[in-house]
Amino acid sequence: MNYPALVDEYIKKSGLSLAEITKRMHELKGIKIDRSYISKLRKDPKYPASEEINRALAEITGGDVEALVMAGYLEKAPEKIKESINKASLLEKLFSYLLAKHPLQVEVIGENENSDNDEAIEYFNSPEFLLSLNEEELKQILGDLLENMSENDPKDFQSFIYSLNDDKNSYVKERSSIYSTDNMRRVPVLGQIAAGIPIDRQEYCEGYTLVDPATLHGKEAFALRVKGDSMIGDRIYDGDLVIVTRQDEVFSSDIAVVAVNGDFATLKRVKYYDDKCMLIPSNPSMEPQLIPAKDVKIIGKVVEVKFWPK
Repeated sequence: MNYPALVDEYIKKSGLSLAEITKRMHELKGIKIDRSYISKLRKDPKYPASEEINRALAEITGGDVEALVMAGYLEKAPEKIKESINKASLLEKLFSYLLAKHPLQVEVIGENENSDNDEAIEYFNSPEFLLSLNEEELKQILGDLLENMSENDPKDFQSFIYSLNDDKNSYVKERSSIYSTDNMRRVPVLGQIAAGIPIDRQEYCEGYTLVDPATLHGKEAFALRVKGDSMIGDRIYDGDLVIVTRQDEVFSSDIAVVAVNGDFATLKRVKYYDDKCMLIPSNPSMEPQLIPAKDVKIIGKVVEVKFWPK
């Protein structure tokens, strides 16, 4: 079931009105959203909600939290990736199995090992981490998982094997083709960007990164390194690499790279109010900034976020 269908199902089964859902999300989860926004999520939205909103929505409506979070991440995936997943369903079944029954175990070694271990386990069992892996890494995890299952839980192992689509080999073949460097587009990394405290743009090339051309829709693109925590509500953290298409217009739901007064670059959502422009962070501890629209220039739109386990 895709993302909007899942949202719609959760809402219907909950028996709650949109007004009741928004009220409970605000009172119980501290998340303030409009009824119209939830209505859009259940009617094939342009973009799914953030992980924070998806988790809260699923909990309020009594739905499967991880299923909605995973559906949200899959909805954001490039079309070729979604076609591969829909064709064989191997990746989705692997996600469901790992997250629901046999989570990956992680051991943190160091001074903060006790406090960091739970956080590490949660991250390495999240859809966002699994979606960041390449084919070889996924195959390694799957191989280790199956070996462990066959030794410790033979019945579960048999059930899992039988549940796999017979066409899984074609999925791996297609995935390999998608991620071949011959089919990827190389875009420059143009320095760092502050997502929190604006800094002078560094317009020099630090290197290159590969991007699926389907993500760019034929537009010129570049990559910027995130520095700061103002967009953590959208799972964009310090050190992540954002892929940006060059364009001078964005929708209010888009995350944009903007220049303020021609001197600074920052990563925010943008909303216009007459002659004013509001730059909106997704970190709930930070306040939006209201700036004269004439002082704001849209540089591009964030279309992908790349991150690596630390």
